[in-house]
Amino acid sequence: MIVGQVVMVGIMTMTPLHMRDHGHELAAVGLVISAHTAGMFALSPISGRIVQRFGSMATILAGAAVLASAAVLAAAAPANGGVVLLVALFLLGYGWNLGFVAGSALLVSGVEHAERTRTEGLADSLVWGSSALASLTSGFILANAGYATLGIVATFMLVLPVAAVLRRRRAAAD
Repeated sequence: MIVGQVVMVGIMTMTPLHMRDHGHELAAVGLVISAHTAGMFALSPISGRIVQRFGSMATILAGAAVLASAAVLAAAAPANGGVVLLVALFLLGYGWNLGFVAGSALLVSGVEHAERTRTEGLADSLVWGSSALASLTSGFILANAGYATLGIVATFMLVLPVAAVLRRRRAAAD
């Protein structure tokens, strides 16, 4: 959940700056961010059904794949690529949604009812605290290395949680 949050926030917060730097009108920026917000929340009922049908781990992997695709697409988008960025940011929101819904379900699945509030509170603190760090760091990356580098860095950040999920799935199969 934390890495998904960092990837999503890092790219999302810098996209409007990137678009304005390349001459996009405010209306185009608003449309891209609206698509992103729709990706984050509109398909939550579908994400919940995917978790129920395929399980949290498979859904986390799917979310990571969608996030990575979105990050690569954003990095590869041409300077005038408003439509490409719209698709990338929608996918960024939906990849985050898949990971967050699945991660939330997994988080409470093995926790006693009496400990759920404390566990969820700790997870929320870590996730939302990471948002602040992601915003600061992504601004530094954008200013010093560019938007494409931000997308590439975000893609590589997904390697660790994917490896952890795959290792856990292998251990469970043994």
